[in-house]
Amino acid sequence: MPDWSFDIMSTDYDVIIVGAGPSGSAAAYSLAKNGHQVLILERGKEPGSKNVYGGRIYPYSLSKLIPDFADDAPIERNVTKESIMFMTENSSFQTNFSSDHSVNHGFTAFRSKFDSWFAQKAVEAGAELFPEIKVDDVVFDENNSIIGIKSGDDEITSKLVIAADGATSIITKKTGLRNQFNSEHFSVGIKEVIELPSNVINDRFCISENNGAALVCVGFPTNYLRGGAFIYTNKSSISIGLVVKGTDLVNSKTQVSSLLNNFKNHPDISCIVNDGKVAEYSAHLVPEAGFNMLPKLFGNGILVCGDAAGMLLNNGYTFRGVDLAISSGIAAAETFISAKNKNDFSSSSLSNYEKLLHEHNVLTDIKKFKKGPKYMENQKLYSDYPKLICNIFESLYNIDGNSQKFVREIIRNSIKNNNISTLGLLLDSIKGANAL
Repeated sequence: MPDWSFDIMSTDYDVIIVGAGPSGSAAAYSLAKNGHQVLILERGKEPGSKNVYGGRIYPYSLSKLIPDFADDAPIERNVTKESIMFMTENSSFQTNFSSDHSVNHGFTAFRSKFDSWFAQKAVEAGAELFPEIKVDDVVFDENNSIIGIKSGDDEITSKLVIAADGATSIITKKTGLRNQFNSEHFSVGIKEVIELPSNVINDRFCISENNGAALVCVGFPTNYLRGGAFIYTNKSSISIGLVVKGTDLVNSKTQVSSLLNNFKNHPDISCIVNDGKVAEYSAHLVPEAGFNMLPKLFGNGILVCGDAAGMLLNNGYTFRGVDLAISSGIAAAETFISAKNKNDFSSSSLSNYEKLLHEHNVLTDIKKFKKGPKYMENQKLYSDYPKLICNIFESLYNIDGNSQKFVREIIRNSIKNNNISTLGLLLDSIKGANAL
């Protein structure tokens, strides 16, 4: 583990980055390798100590920044098998896809290790990083431009501040770039890391050494509330967890921890976690409103990156965050370099950041799928439809001596027995096709 105990060498920098997560480290690495003086301030004991996520990272943006990252990055497994499971209390239907050409399917990693590795890369490139520093506010000049940060009684100045301080960003609120949070925009995520021998994981997921699996589950795991469950394989452990709409938990008076226990006890999951030892437990808020919850991304002397900007994308079958965060950090660095060449860090000059975010396909994808979060609020996706799918296959394989039905009859009867509107199902299918 790197030693982060240093003394701040200066009180004036080109760029101050608040937060040593993927977006902050990406910006710092990009800037430092181009000779700019960069300071990263991290409130945790070390990079990654306060960061939580599901478990997968898509590598395309990281490979642009560090082409040979795989040589020493703390990768657990490369995902080669993808599964989606629709579940009821006593049944399930699962789809599987596997591929030997899965370089862009992502890899699993622990954020504590990955973030520390990434921050160290930025330090090796020339950035300064200081943990256990809480940034309380920003510093304004007489023209109301941001020229630094405040930490306690101390002030440190810079040409640009990059807010990369996570989903509940203090900086975006202090600077007026974000309005009050809407509770409907957040879900609650919890995760356990369960230790299992590598060979046991390989056998239970039917994967070979160093290959990994990703499983997404919907329906029963959340007790049919809006959300889902996930399982990712690591070298000698699995990451298992839930993401559930926060307001649904409150309204139903449901404890998310009890949902996770019920999920682990389901017959199709208990055989996976059996004899495992819980080594880690974590919880966090997940911003899920996509394009509709983005704050203003730039101002006089400031840019906003990663989770602080709500740059996450959930379309039900992929969950993206770290890759978008890294791309936004790269775009922020490019924006600074352009602004420095003009010696202009005004909001007008920094507006180029949005253009670069489109070029890196961050805003392009978030905007493209902007209907997704609204569509994913449909309660039927988590209750009626998982039950319908399981009921169809239950009937399909049930041979009881009566005259066997055509598939179309089974589907029609299942729709009727589950009190689902055929027209409503058709409309939801069309909306899903347009949103996802």
